[in-house]
Amino acid sequence: MPKVQFIDPSEARKPGFVEFQPIPVNQYQKTVKDEKGFFTDEEFKAIYHDMALIREFETMLNLIKNKGEYNGTSYNHPGPAHLSIGQESSAVGMAWTLPVDDFIFGSHRSHGEILAKGMSAIHKLSDKELTDIMESFFDGVVLAVVKKDFTGTTKELARRFLVYGTLAEIFARETGFNRGLGGSMHAFFTPFGVYPNNALVGGSGDIAVGAALYKKINLKPGMIF
Repeated sequence: MPKVQFIDPSEARKPGFVEFQPIPVNQYQKTVKDEKGFFTDEEFKAIYHDMALIREFETMLNLIKNKGEYNGTSYNHPGPAHLSIGQESSAVGMAWTLPVDDFIFGSHRSHGEILAKGMSAIHKLSDKELTDIMESFFDGVVLAVVKKDFTGTTKELARRFLVYGTLAEIFARETGFNRGLGGSMHAFFTPFGVYPNNALVGGSGDIAVGAALYKKINLKPGMIF
């Protein structure tokens, strides 16, 4: 504190109160009919697709953990599996309207958030942008796996790329998005705005503040979630 800044203890230590403005609670009161005007039928189908994908993804992991197999395919996964079953709509609802430049830092149960934000980015990016990302990421190592025997569209390939890269990372495979070094609790894919989640509940909060400061100082677009 500078010496020229005088603090009078008799004033500074007077009893008082800290007061806040009213904080809105439960303000969202729209009906399904109200919301339907903001989305097309195709968008509703895509939103449902993303929610169903997350549920099946997490169900698969749960079956592998509990029974050691999924749809007849045996697999032993001794790593963590903090699932987000039941939270699909919140993850997809959050991610659906976010631009690619918005970053998310996942929660303790973040598989759904990774897939939701990734699917949102795929929906918004052009075929060329998606192809450039997939071809340049780790020199195309992940793309080479998912492209084998594939005959669909670029966006379908990108969805396959996202699901495979995320799952391979959870299973600690070298072809995962982080070479298998991050695993379930620290998986991320920055080209789609998906930044690392955290094994500590709420642990991503201060990291997200640092990312927001980076964007502000460097005049980068996007927000942090």
